[in-house]
Amino acid sequence: MKLGARHAAEPDHAFGAFELRRLDWDTTHFGRKMGVLALAPARVRASEQTMVDDLRLALAEAAADRYEHLILRVGAEQLDVARAAGLCGLRLVDIAPDLAISLSHPPPASLSAGARPATATDLGALHAISQGLCEFSRFSADPFFSADEVAGLYRQWLTNLCGGLANAVLVIQASDEVAGFTSCAVQADGTGRIPLIATSEEHRRQGIGRALIEASLRWFSSAGIKTVWVKTQAANYAALALYTRMGFRIAAMELTFSVILPRGPHAE
Repeated sequence: MKLGARHAAEPDHAFGAFELRRLDWDTTHFGRKMGVLALAPARVRASEQTMVDDLRLALAEAAADRYEHLILRVGAEQLDVARAAGLCGLRLVDIAPDLAISLSHPPPASLSAGARPATATDLGALHAISQGLCEFSRFSADPFFSADEVAGLYRQWLTNLCGGLANAVLVIQASDEVAGFTSCAVQADGTGRIPLIATSEEHRRQGIGRALIEASLRWFSSAGIKTVWVKTQAANYAALALYTRMGFRIAAMELTFSVILPRGPHAE
């Protein structure tokens, strides 16, 4: 997820195999100091015990620096890192397949021909639809966040997408109301990503989801984008089935761990 300026350009601290970066947007939004642990780019492959030692040091230093919440993202193939995270008390909160599709030509128009750009008057309806996304969210699985905070996060995320964080936000109407929306973002590497997409509960299983994906792919194709990515949760079987029917293939799998930190000895 990308809500804005997510983290500092340089790590706050380095701990052997790991680096710690402050999540600036999250810290401001939630009013609590939050960060992300990441594998150091130039790390020498370490033993599992060394990673456990490095992680424990990182957690202790982060607590002393008044961090309250950290996440760690690793590829599903990095089981040694995942085991180290579990041994250090981090909680698995998300398993997220990242799917990609190559666009050789625009998809055929069906219901997607009725897609239009979202307007300011749509925002209330879009906020209501976005609340259905909370069910599978890693934020909902994390005890650090209340249900109200998760709902507010998705409202803010959608507001940011409509405010320019996405290159396009498209909606489809049915029965004179907004039935669903999708967002299109061009990434720094020239590929496309669908950051957020949802169908209203009342219009599910009516082809709206397929039409929204088609609308996204047509938008990316018109922008000259050749590869498009979308991420979902492993437990969201309906979304996975739809994406694969549309031609997406799983290209990566990410595990997200989180930890709530005790206040360190230097905390006020």
